Amino acid sequence: MSSPDPFPRESSGTPVEAGDSLSGGPGCDGFSSSRDAGNRLRFGAWLLAAMLVYLGATAAVRWRESVPAALVWSLVGLAGLLAIQAARSYLVFLRSVDELRRKIETEALAFGFAAGAALSLFYPLLEGLGAPRLDGDVAAAVMMLAAGAGYWLGTRRYSGGDGA
Repeated sequence: MSSPDPFPRESSGTPVEAGDSLSGGPGCDGFSSSRDAGNRLRFGAWLLAAMLVYLGATAAVRWRESVPAALVWSLVGLAGLLAIQAARSYLVFLRSVDELRRKIETEALAFGFAAGAALSLFYPLLEGLGAPRLDGDVAAAVMMLAAGAGYWLGTRRYSGGDGA
């Protein structure tokens, strides 16, 4: 009979050591543990709440003459707080994932930032040449779409697909 190890090894928190599979579960794509999927789901829930309140705040600001001022300010403030909470929950997700997932996420964010920065810097030059004026939120939409595309490309690249 062997005695218990006097210096038990603490789990580093990686999914495999915690008995968590990397290849299955809800929303897993081969790079995520179920814990990661749960953190991503929480981020998605906060983001959805922030987007819905943002839409309500946008409508309230647009028709602010017929809406009580307190409601307009409350919706704008709530949208900001929910956006901060969504960003915080994304950081929790990002800090808990393994190095490969973090690399994919970071590269996707960099791709989105670069696309938004390029649009913000160079489109005004095109406007000076006669291109139609764009609203300020177009750059944010381009950043989010490009980050989504970067995420897809990164996942495809590291999953053995033929992505660039």
